[in-house]
Amino acid sequence: MTAPATLRDHATRELRRALMAGRFEPGQRVTIRGLAEELGTSMTPVREAVARLAAERAIEAEPNRWIRIPLLTAAELRELRDIRVALEGLATERAAAHVTPALIEELQQREAEIVALRPTGDAKAMIPAIGRLHFTIYRASAMPALVQLIEGLWLRSGPYNNLLFRGYTQQERGSLRGATLRALARGDASSARRSMEADVGNAVDWLIGLVEGGGGLIAAGDRAR
Repeated sequence: MTAPATLRDHATRELRRALMAGRFEPGQRVTIRGLAEELGTSMTPVREAVARLAAERAIEAEPNRWIRIPLLTAAELRELRDIRVALEGLATERAAAHVTPALIEELQQREAEIVALRPTGDAKAMIPAIGRLHFTIYRASAMPALVQLIEGLWLRSGPYNNLLFRGYTQQERGSLRGATLRALARGDASSARRSMEADVGNAVDWLIGLVEGGGGLIAAGDRAR
């Protein structure tokens, strides 16, 4: 039995959003039934959404039972870093050609949301807020195929963003993000690209260090709900 397209698409969209927003943690296991309850739907559209995401390597799945968030090796994170740096840097550079006062105002509002959340240290709130700012920039590139590719990379890296809190984020405190916004406001495409590349690259380098050091991973591999 196949779920109606609207239910399947809703489940896929919500799971993609949750992965990109760091809602799940590396190694975490979640039951299909639990996901269906959270989404307020039957298990059939969730199973079909899970099959789609497993095909994108965003999750590992036993389609009728559970999903697991993959644990990435240092080599996999390096590959992810190199591709993300290249694509997100390109998107930022192209966005500089489409800067308007309205875009700068929107980015400043997004940044203000992040700063307001910083004292809470709430990763589950800050990760999606940071994502909204990044994708406001990427969509401004007017390159929808590029944005789609970046979204696919965030599906795999989103859960790992949890490991940036609080150590890396307390150290970096959005300085490179601020540099990117200032460069965009000036229309300085090359500087905006360089600061975005450093922002993405440095964060993933921190994660690589955690994985290589054997620490920092969230012990969620056998947790299910």
